Amino acid sequence: GFAFSDVVKLTIYIVADRNLGKPDYAGMNAGFRKYFGSADNPQTVARSAVEVAGIQFPGMLVEIEAVAARDAR
Repeated sequence: GFAFSDVVKLTIYIVADRNLGKPDYAGMNAGFRKYFGSADNPQTVARSAVEVAGIQFPGMLVEIEAVAARDAR
């Protein structure tokens, strides 16, 4: 029952894109702007981005951990 507007913190683990030779931070930021700081959700969140050597699923370039909070309803 949570929404993107309930997210208060993101930790983003990003792997270097073989085609770019580095992490695609521009692509990550473009994806971020689709869900945060947008007309649908003007909220933005604290976030950290960490470059890692790999993540659990081969071929995946990004893993995101989200912390959400809201008042009891």
